[in-house]
Amino acid sequence: MQRKIIIVLLLTIPFKGFSTKLDTLDYWHVYHNDKVIAKFNSVSKDLNIKIDKSKIKKSDTISIRYGKDTRCSNCKYILFVRDEKKRKLRITESNEFWSKLSFGLSDLTESGRKNKSKRYDFYYWERDSDGENKPMKLVLQMTLE
Repeated sequence: MQRKIIIVLLLTIPFKGFSTKLDTLDYWHVYHNDKVIAKFNSVSKDLNIKIDKSKIKKSDTISIRYGKDTRCSNCKYILFVRDEKKRKLRITESNEFWSKLSFGLSDLTESGRKNKSKRYDFYYWERDSDGENKPMKLVLQMTLE
């Protein structure tokens, strides 16, 4: 009897690892113009960057490239920015995986000056071909100094 129990356990234990949900690792890079200034992934705890607003030029951009192990087929990739008072400031989207989703920094600072905002929260999500939105994710908190 013990022999049968041991055989059953040995046969079922290896399948336990396959029954749990496998997680994918999301990753994203933040660019100031064309220079990478931060790299994050789904286990990053500190998503903050600081930018000196006195050094921002009219042509400066902030961009995010977002990727993960499993691509969403036929999706739109969306990035939007809110200030610390949760006001939506800008939104952009792309049909291409790992494309740069960008905003003009001077546009954000202009909105910030009007709204007296100092922090900008960047959110990313995907919308599939059926129009269903995947969960939204905070990917960056940018503070202007």
